[in-house]
Amino acid sequence: MSPFFNSSDSENNSFSDIKGNISENIKENSKKVMGKFGKSFIFILILAIILSTASSFVFTVREDEVAVVREFGKITKIIVDRDSIETENQHNLKPELKGVKLIYDKGLFFKIPFITNVQKNTSKLLTYISQPEEINTRDKIKYQITMFAQWEITHPGLFQMTLKSINNASGFLDDQIYPVVIQRINQLNSEVFLTDKEKLYATLNEGLEQLNKKVAENGIVVKDIEIYRTLLPAANIESTYRKMIAEREAIAQQMRSEGQELYQKTVAETDKEVAQTIAQSIEEAEKIRGKADATALEIYAQGFSRDPEFYEFWKTLDSYEKTIDENTVIFIDKNNRFLKYFSGQ
Repeated sequence: MSPFFNSSDSENNSFSDIKGNISENIKENSKKVMGKFGKSFIFILILAIILSTASSFVFTVREDEVAVVREFGKITKIIVDRDSIETENQHNLKPELKGVKLIYDKGLFFKIPFITNVQKNTSKLLTYISQPEEINTRDKIKYQITMFAQWEITHPGLFQMTLKSINNASGFLDDQIYPVVIQRINQLNSEVFLTDKEKLYATLNEGLEQLNKKVAENGIVVKDIEIYRTLLPAANIESTYRKMIAEREAIAQQMRSEGQELYQKTVAETDKEVAQTIAQSIEEAEKIRGKADATALEIYAQGFSRDPEFYEFWKTLDSYEKTIDENTVIFIDKNNRFLKYFSGQ
């Protein structure tokens, strides 16, 4: 072999060694990177599994919810509002709920996956509106009324055991509210039913108390009942209007009579007071006039007693003034004392 050929072989061997070293370094670094990545991936995977399964171990009851907790299908807990006062009384109505725990709190709770089941219902006030129904008042007047009620779920366990859904509850309330309301309205006269709201509300409240005793086993409480629409059947409108007009006319006539009586009484009392006032004023005026005349006479007497002639002259002139005017004609003897001052005597 030539020297040149041998040199090329040694260079090729050097390049091969370098490539081998680089490959080994790359493999070692790749193993290290893969090892670190694998550990991080496993950690993230475990964390994701924990987070995804954590929700299986807890559940939340919001402030506007109530809940029933079951284990193996059996009710173990009832979660209700903190201020629910009806729940305990309703709870005691069912012996099978004796060992069930009542929780008056909301928030986060723990559960066992696949064993614990949670059913939730709203704790907000719900509105029930009835279909138009006919009623008869005590005086045999027919009306068509529409009622509404406000109710709420106070014991979700009893509610789930009996009614199960809000739609079922509406149908149930139809059957319960109408008889209670009708039974009491039948005892009222039409005038009271239409105009005396205080009496009507008192009657409805009595029915509400009876109604809540009937629905307690269903885990609900009716908070309020109202009649918000009242219509007359067409056949009764004319006769009812006539009756209402007659009643209003009677009331108006009574008010007019009472007003006239009050007017006459007031006028009589006023006239009496006026007459008394005038009489008192006249009496007082006469007293004052009498005192004044007496005082004047006394003054005249004191004054004229000092000069009797002047007094005679004065009185004569006064009599002239009172008896003689430009049209007066007097036939009298010239020597009469009445003409004393005319004759120059």
